Amino acid sequence: MSAIAGVWSFDGEVVVAEACQRMLHALRIYGADDTAQYSSAELAMGRCLSRLLPEDRFDHQPLTARGSVLVADLRLDNRRELIRQLGIVEAAALADSALLMAAWQKWRERCVDSLLGAFSFAVWEPRERELFIARDHTGERPLYYFSSSNQFAFASMPKGLHSLISVGAEIDEDYIVRYLSAINTPVEQTIFRRIVRLPPGCALTVRPGETKLWRYWQRQALPELRLSSDEEYLELFRECFDQAVASRLRTIGGIGAHLSGGLDSSSVASTAAKLLAPESRGLIAYTAVPRVDFNPLEGPNFFDNEGPAAAQVAALYPNMRHELVDSSHSNFLDVLDLNNSLYDHPCYSPSNEVWLNAILTRARESGVTVLLNGNCGNSTLSYYGMPVLSAWFRSGQWLTLAKVAWQLKASRDASIKSILRNALWPSLPFWLRRVTDPHMRGFTLDYCVLHPDLIQRFDSRRRALHDLNTDSKDGRSMLSALLTYGDISDTCIAPQGGWGVDYRDPTFDKRVVEFCLTVPLEQFVRGGKLRSLVRRAMVGRLPPSTLNRRQRGRQAADWYVSMTALRGRMRGQLERLQCSPLANRILDLARMRSLIENWPTTGVEQLDVETSYHTALARGFSVGNFLIKYDPQARGA
Repeated sequence: MSAIAGVWSFDGEVVVAEACQRMLHALRIYGADDTAQYSSAELAMGRCLSRLLPEDRFDHQPLTARGSVLVADLRLDNRRELIRQLGIVEAAALADSALLMAAWQKWRERCVDSLLGAFSFAVWEPRERELFIARDHTGERPLYYFSSSNQFAFASMPKGLHSLISVGAEIDEDYIVRYLSAINTPVEQTIFRRIVRLPPGCALTVRPGETKLWRYWQRQALPELRLSSDEEYLELFRECFDQAVASRLRTIGGIGAHLSGGLDSSSVASTAAKLLAPESRGLIAYTAVPRVDFNPLEGPNFFDNEGPAAAQVAALYPNMRHELVDSSHSNFLDVLDLNNSLYDHPCYSPSNEVWLNAILTRARESGVTVLLNGNCGNSTLSYYGMPVLSAWFRSGQWLTLAKVAWQLKASRDASIKSILRNALWPSLPFWLRRVTDPHMRGFTLDYCVLHPDLIQRFDSRRRALHDLNTDSKDGRSMLSALLTYGDISDTCIAPQGGWGVDYRDPTFDKRVVEFCLTVPLEQFVRGGKLRSLVRRAMVGRLPPSTLNRRQRGRQAADWYVSMTALRGRMRGQLERLQCSPLANRILDLARMRSLIENWPTTGVEQLDVETSYHTALARGFSVGNFLIKYDPQARGA
C-alpha cells in the first residue's frame, strides 16, 4: 500500500520535481519503506510505499509503459480475474500496480470498471498532456486534489498538498459548522478551503484549463435482485461476504480483528477465523473493555463491558486468540496531537480514539499488519430495516405491512410506537412532523460547542434539525447517506501511518454494498426480526446469544471516570484555545469553560449529560486542538 502525490504546472512557474519531493516527504509516515518519483519539465509524481501485501516487494513505482506513467495506492481483490482477462502468463512476481498498468494499457480510463478492491491512482499521458486520477468504488483509499488556472496537484492526504504555496492550509468555516452541528456535508468538501476530495467511485480527467469529473460506478442504476427463495438470498449474501473477508486477508504479517459484542465485528471476525482455519492460520481478536475501577452499567438497550459477549464468539473458534484491551493508561487529550495529524482532520469521537490506539499498539507488538473491522456494518449487512414499513405504506402494501408489524411486535423487536413512526413518519410534511414531535420542537445544538454567532450566521439549528430528521423514503437511508456524505478512507490510512497496520472493512466491500442496495428490503425484517439478514446468515457462525441480543455495547463507557481526572488539564487546554482567534471565532469557549467548572457528580448515565460532556466538550477540544495548529494568528500556542 502506498501514499501518492503529484503536481502539474501548466505554465512552468513551479519547479515540479522539488515540489513533489516536498509533498512525498510530508506523506512519508504512510509509506516509510520506499520513496520514488517521476519528473518531467511540467509534471512530477511519486509514491511512498508501505510493504503490507506479499507482492509489494515487487513494487517499482512510478511505472512507465508506452509513454504512460502511473502511481497507485492499491490492493486489488480480483488479481486472478484480471490476470486471466489481460492474458498474463506469469504474474507471481507482479505487484498490483503492474497489473493496474496492464489494465490501463488495454482499457484506458474504462479500466476502473474491471477493478475490484481498494485503490486510488493517477496516470500521466505526456503525449496528450492529460492526467487521469480515480478512486475505488466505496472509497477505502483517499485522494485529494487542488486545481487552479495554472496548476493541478493531488495527494493521498491533505498534508501532501499543504507544502504548495498556492494551496496552503486555510480552514473552511462552513465545513466546521457542518461538522460540529451534524449538517450534511458534500463528500468532496474538506476542512481546508482550497483542497477538494475526489469522491468515491469517481474519476477525474485533467487537461490544461479543463477538468472533467465523472462517476464510473452508477450505484443508483443497479437493478433490484430477485431470487426464488429466502435461502437463495442468504446463500448469495454469504458468498459475497466470504469473498469480501477473504480478499482482505492478503498480507505479509499477522491478521487481527476488532471484536465487540455486536453483530458486525463478530460476523467479520468469525468469518475470518473460519476462512483462515483450513490454512492453519490464526486470528487475534481484540476487545476494548472498561478500566478495572469502573462499575459497568447494564440497561434494556445497552451494556458497558463487551468482553464477556465477545468471549462467547471467540470460544467457537480454536484459531481465534481473544485479547482484552484496557486503555486506562491513556486519555483523549493524550491522543489528539497524533490522531488529528494522522487523519488531517479533528477526531470525531476522541474517547474512542484512546481504545482504538491501544488496540493498534497491541496489534503492532504482535506482528499484526491487517486489522479487520465492521465499521460500516450498520449501513450494510446489519441494516435494521424499519424504513421498509414506510415503503409498504406508500405503495399500498398494507397487508404485508400489517403482517410484519405484528411479527415485529410479537418478537419484541419493535414497539407499536416505533412501528407507527417508521410507517407513517416519512410520508408526513416536514412542518407537521416538527409541530407534533416533542423532540423536534425542543431541538437544541447541545451536542456541539459551536460559537453562537456562527450558529446564527449559518442558520445551523434549522439546518441541523432538518438533516437529522429527514427520513429517507428509499428505505435504505443509512447506506445512502454513507455513500453520499461519508468517506471512510482517512480512518483506513491513519493506522498505516501511525502503526504500520492496514485497516480493512469487509462490510463496505463493493460486492456487499451492491447486494445490500439491491436485495429486497423485506429481507432485513424477514420473520419479524430487525437486522434479520445478518441474524439468519450467521446462524452456525455466531452463538445464539450474539444473534438474539437486543442490547448494544457502549463504546468508551468509562468516559466519565477518565474525563473527570482531566479537569485540570482541560482548563489548561482551554487557556491555549483562548490564544487562538480562529478557535475563539468558531468554538463556544465560554460554554466549554462552564461545563468544566460545573462538573456533574450525579446522573452521568443520563443522555443530556453524556451529550454535553462526552460528545460536545470532548469534540470541542478535538476541533480546538486542530484549529490552533492552522491558525497563523495564534499566540504562544
